Amino acid sequence: MSEKKLSRYIDELNAGKRPKEHKNGFLGEEIEEKKLFETVRKVRLLRDIEYPDQSFQRKLMNTMTKNEKPGKYRTRKKALIYSTVAVAAAILLLTTTSQFLPNKDIKIVYAMENALKEIQAYHGLIEISETNELGETMTQSKREVWVDKSGSYYIKELEGSSRGLITVNNGEQKWQLCPEEKMVYYLPSFPDPYRLVFELGNEIKDVRKALRVKIIGMETISGRKATKLEITPDGGVSYFLWVDNETDLPLKKVSAMNNAIQINVEYTMIELINEIPRDLLKLDVPNEYEVLDNNTEQVVTSFEEAEELVGFRPKFQTTTENGYFLDRIAVEKENNCIRLYYKNKDLGKTILISQRETRGDLEANSSSILGRVNGYQAQIINTESVGSIRWKEGDMEYFIQGDDAMEIIKSLAENLSGGEVVIPESEERFKEPQIKVEVDLSVVENEQKSVDAGHSPWRLDPAFVTQVFASLLLSPEGILGDYPIAYENIEIIFNNGIDAIAEIKDKNSIAKYVYLQRLVRQDDTGIWTVIGYDPIN
Repeated sequence: MSEKKLSRYIDELNAGKRPKEHKNGFLGEEIEEKKLFETVRKVRLLRDIEYPDQSFQRKLMNTMTKNEKPGKYRTRKKALIYSTVAVAAAILLLTTTSQFLPNKDIKIVYAMENALKEIQAYHGLIEISETNELGETMTQSKREVWVDKSGSYYIKELEGSSRGLITVNNGEQKWQLCPEEKMVYYLPSFPDPYRLVFELGNEIKDVRKALRVKIIGMETISGRKATKLEITPDGGVSYFLWVDNETDLPLKKVSAMNNAIQINVEYTMIELINEIPRDLLKLDVPNEYEVLDNNTEQVVTSFEEAEELVGFRPKFQTTTENGYFLDRIAVEKENNCIRLYYKNKDLGKTILISQRETRGDLEANSSSILGRVNGYQAQIINTESVGSIRWKEGDMEYFIQGDDAMEIIKSLAENLSGGEVVIPESEERFKEPQIKVEVDLSVVENEQKSVDAGHSPWRLDPAFVTQVFASLLLSPEGILGDYPIAYENIEIIFNNGIDAIAEIKDKNSIAKYVYLQRLVRQDDTGIWTVIGYDPIN
């Protein structure tokens, strides 16, 4: 491994960024490289650090040089690797003292992560309220929640506009029971876009990714002594979080003031339990309730039965090397699609493999990274919660989606296709645009904050951003009515998750190619900004 690569890895860790080696769920490409990166990362997470003096690094280097015989040093690769680890650890300790510790109170972050690992399930009462600029507070809702580490949950709205609504996902089936309408809605259990407000696991993940975590005081929350933290997310606005001193788990969250409103979410009661009561995860339809099945799946007992329903036999594995086992087989009646659900019960993770016969090209998805599977073009999405790979071979379309690391999903795609999965690296850049667009980074940062608050979600779609930009080139004074450039005439031809190129196939357009980047935050929550374009001629 080159010294430059190691230095860049350490610099990114110290800056609170996620190095590219982590982006697809792996560390390095070779075994020794993995060991080195893992060692450096563990050093960064040390809870108690003894600060070395300025001569420590020099003394360490001198000692290693004296103890290592020159002839053997050049011929023994392992000696070089482990010596490099020691130097990297020393450099990281030195730089951490001045760069990392002022930005994060690492002890409390580490304690929260460890506390989460020990939880089997929990039960709590959540109160959500809003406070205006005058300091007036009004309760929005109250809810009872039951959550376990496998991802199952039971949510009941106790107060608010949805009072009485019950939402349940037991891992195999999801439903909503609506007393006001006297309806039961069946919904797909996976993927499940529902995000529980103030779910402990999600909150701790957000803290772990934050750019800055600072202890600012001690307070009592719902009768519990708690530590108050100021959290600054990457490219976002700071908010406050209170962590229980006894359990090291979040108790309360207060957002920044946005549009004269501040949102407060608090556990007024929380208890750790072994499991969710089984009767809560079992549906008994009340009398006089109507059932509406929005889940178009039909569970079958064998591949032969699935083949009879759809007309083709799927590719499959009963088990995988990653601890996943085939849990159930289903047929999606609407799209004539076979869906195979794989479960890793130890991790509480699910991976879905869908297969169907289809004609024509893949349906466009402008938010996807463009890669290849077994030589075929593929659409890849890698978010914090769910990753997916979609590709087409002949008349068959394959789609793998899971809530595990992208490296696991990639491995399943390679096993299924019999070929290599190629995901473009963030360093794989496009050429410079012919005409550069001047960008005010402070404006872009404010636009990112606006999107984080729920406004202008179209900025997360590179095709939509291109449509607006290309339309304003034609009508710089503003747009009335429909955009002069149609959305369907825009194709994303390059996307590595950070950089993108859009090709405009519209005879009215001034621009042929539009170049975009995620300038503030380089993940699925980051907005796209136009940085240049090539004219039509």
